[in-house]
Amino acid sequence: MTTHFSSIRLGLAGLLTAACTLGLAPRPASADFCASTTSCLLGLTQGNAGSQFGTGNFGTVDLERTGSTVAVTVDLANGFFIIGTGFPGAVGFADSLGGGLTINNFSSAFYSGGLSDATNDLHFDGFGFSNDAATTTAPSAGSASAVNVLSFDIFKTGLSDVEQLVNLFNPAGGDGPATFVVDAINRNTSGPGAGLTGLIAAVGETGGGGGGGGQVPEPDTLVLLGTMLVALGGIGSLTRRRRPT
Repeated sequence: MTTHFSSIRLGLAGLLTAACTLGLAPRPASADFCASTTSCLLGLTQGNAGSQFGTGNFGTVDLERTGSTVAVTVDLANGFFIIGTGFPGAVGFADSLGGGLTINNFSSAFYSGGLSDATNDLHFDGFGFSNDAATTTAPSAGSASAVNVLSFDIFKTGLSDVEQLVNLFNPAGGDGPATFVVDAINRNTSGPGAGLTGLIAAVGETGGGGGGGGQVPEPDTLVLLGTMLVALGGIGSLTRRRRPT
């Protein structure tokens, strides 16, 4: 019986090791925002103060790198649409490459243009300043052309890690340390901020620790977590049944 439980413990140790590899376990304060150099999925979870959106699941930003090109897909929650209300662009972010990015290949013809500066001089209200903006031209709040899923490409020679595009706005604003910001309208008829426009952001902890940047767990990680919980439950059940009277 001792050998049997030892084998189970070793199996669980392997699962825990795998979990740490996938980024399930807590990461140190110096950890990166993204677990991979080629892929990163960020959750849009924070509205700026003026929007009255509060916090919630407002959508995701997916970054997928092939060579020196990163395909970015902004996918907003139902009822939210990407618009332009006077900010530098409908999507703001900060790179660590000194600007000079090429931003193009928008999935909708109603969105175009980009800015990529050497300094953080692009102001996105309560989230602070970035040096990059995509979709400098975008539909207005009342336009039927606004979409809630938009893709575009970012290119620069030497771009070798998606995290080079995932950096905290600096100086930060009072609404939280953001990594990606989207200008949006909430066309839902109920709930916080219904009918209003505002910014929604992927926010990160200062220093990027603990899965900062609003990183969304990968599906494989969630499956692994479920497997670990089932295994732990099974061991507890076996221990209770075989406990000496």
